[in-house]
Amino acid sequence: MARSLLASASYVLLIGTLGIGEVFAFGVPKIPGGGQLPGLGGGGGGTNAITDKAKTKAAKTILKDVGKIAFRGGKIVASKQKWACDKLGKAQKIVVAINNADLIEQVSDLRETLYCGLTDPIPAELLAPEEIKGDEKENFAS
Repeated sequence: MARSLLASASYVLLIGTLGIGEVFAFGVPKIPGGGQLPGLGGGGGGTNAITDKAKTKAAKTILKDVGKIAFRGGKIVASKQKWACDKLGKAQKIVVAINNADLIEQVSDLRETLYCGLTDPIPAELLAPEEIKGDEKENFAS
């Protein structure tokens, strides 16, 4: 116990004198007796899980936004179709990168529903009527 306490104190003194960059430049120092400094080993293996979770959340947010904005009453809003296809293109790159089969299928299905990448016109029965905003209405004099 006294030996490890002395070793820890000497490392603290060494780090304080030389700076952390010089001390760890050649790896994590060993404690006499075969141990290592606690908490300084290992290498952040959870980073991939965190970034995959963030990418999954981003893709799900894009799907939710497209669902809210590009559809009205179950029909496609024509003025939002290009925007939605662009967003879904970004989502598709994300889900392919993280290799999430469920999300890949959802994005592909939604792109197909919105006629993304197809040159065929969207059938009229699938289009929602465009809303005319108050300032776009014509005021006729009577």
